[in-house]
Amino acid sequence: MLEQAITKMAALLQVGFGSAGAEIIAKNLGDMGELDPMIPGVRVNAIFGFCDIRDFTFATEGLQQDVMIFVNKIADITHRHVAESGGHPNKNIGDAFLLVWKLKSGKNTNSSGDLQKELFDAALICMQNIIKELRQAGSLGSFLKDDMKDINPAWASSLESYSVAMGVGLHKGWAIEGAIGSKVKIDASYLSPHVNLASRLETATKQYNVPLLMSDAFFGGLS
Repeated sequence: MLEQAITKMAALLQVGFGSAGAEIIAKNLGDMGELDPMIPGVRVNAIFGFCDIRDFTFATEGLQQDVMIFVNKIADITHRHVAESGGHPNKNIGDAFLLVWKLKSGKNTNSSGDLQKELFDAALICMQNIIKELRQAGSLGSFLKDDMKDINPAWASSLESYSVAMGVGLHKGWAIEGAIGSKVKIDASYLSPHVNLASRLETATKQYNVPLLMSDAFFGGLS
């Protein structure tokens, strides 16, 4: 019973902290002193993907409390593809997601090597597959038909006119990985202008009416 409880706790920690929080968990489990989640940050090189659900306000007004079903279904699709491509879902920010593919660094690693290029390719293919799967879902009504049995009749026709879609920004750069917050509450995430640039690229997809935009830095890493 105790072993099962510990296993569940470890799994919950992994789900809650993600890849960025692995060092926080490891340090505190290996240290017999007091709990200290505020460990120093670490500089990493990574691919950053930022994606945002289109017209989310409209969906929220129509679905009300059931909007959680909608968001979590999109999160399941997004996280699954990212994990399969060698990346890590980092932050779920309401209607947006921050996704990370860590790049190897060091004197013995050629940043333009085949393995690095494969990760860039995998990140792009991953986002294309997410966009494709959501597009194939069609309307919001069709997307949720197996998950929601009682859609508000007043919104039913409107939900059929809502197309499930996301915008995506992809960029490559450095960031500081670590704990953000206080001893009361932390988020294990990344701080960097490069993360912000991925977000701005996603915002620009609305201006250019395209599903995905990538930076020169990301494009240069592709095979």
